[in-house]
Amino acid sequence: MDVRQILLDTESTLRDFVSMIMEQQHGEDWIQNSGLSSERIRLLEEEKDANDERKISIQDENRLINNTNIIDLKTIISKNWTGDFEVAFGDWDTLSIYLSTLYRYYDTDSHQRALLTHQKHLILGISGFIRNRIVVYRSWKDGNKKGFPKIESVRDNLGNIWVPGKPKKIKTGLTLHPGDTLEFVITGKDPKDQDLSYRIYPSKWSTNNVQLIELTEKHIGSQTVFHIGIRGPQKHHAYPLGHDDRVTFEYEVLPND
Repeated sequence: MDVRQILLDTESTLRDFVSMIMEQQHGEDWIQNSGLSSERIRLLEEEKDANDERKISIQDENRLINNTNIIDLKTIISKNWTGDFEVAFGDWDTLSIYLSTLYRYYDTDSHQRALLTHQKHLILGISGFIRNRIVVYRSWKDGNKKGFPKIESVRDNLGNIWVPGKPKKIKTGLTLHPGDTLEFVITGKDPKDQDLSYRIYPSKWSTNNVQLIELTEKHIGSQTVFHIGIRGPQKHHAYPLGHDDRVTFEYEVLPND
């Protein structure tokens, strides 16, 4: 188990959750009302601009919040605690300690040292707590399908991303051709912390959360869609087709010249 990847996934999930809640409360320009200092926002904007110039990101992948760290997220949650964040996480003192602990292990210098066994278990426990509370909150907000696994994010290799709060169908606006390869990285969470399975329909279920598909002539079309699903190991699932959550990405696929 790659503990450092779990740490990165937890940070990414928390970013997406914070962004969803803040956008619901303050609109698209919520960062100005986030509680971060004007100086910190300026530094984040400079980092985003630098990444844009280096073409590190494509489309909306380089959102301003993607340049935040765990301490920034901790500040935002703290300044906006009353309401959804309190409902989701319950106790601020506990969450505050957990986030500070994760940041200590996320620190760049710590990446040069091997993690001890107890440190790995600590990271896994805290990450599981945070991601589980987010899943439970989403289940509660949904009002039904409570207790089933949820997709936290889906990213393709072309810079498109789905996160909670976005429509379940992402119209990418991109044109592809037979021979191109699509790669989807899926993060999800089961409320009971059980292992998940993933798939791009109609391929078989797999335990690999990185799903690849090579486009062929059968994919040619103006609205070619790829359904990305997850499911837990339980007998019954949230949807009759046997999945617990699903997101769709749409592309235009044209013949090769």
